[in-house]
Amino acid sequence: MPLFEYRCQACQSEFELLVRSGDLPACPSCGSSSLEKLLSLFAVSSEDTQLRSRKRLGTAQRQEAKQNQAEREFYKHDHHDD
Repeated sequence: MPLFEYRCQACQSEFELLVRSGDLPACPSCGSSSLEKLLSLFAVSSEDTQLRSRKRLGTAQRQEAKQNQAEREFYKHDHHDD
């Protein structure tokens, strides 16, 4: 069973899946099947690959923080009690 990396086009999460021939992969976060297959790195551990992984994680955390901030702003401006 090959292991593939994907990015969900609906929620932008990145994940790995074991995919059997004929299976239609879906995002474990939102269930969407609109996925982009990513170029997988070889399974080696080096300082460079660890740095890339940390950068990717940092990007996801920044995106989540931006979304959380936008939701707080929306709530503050559109759901306040007068």
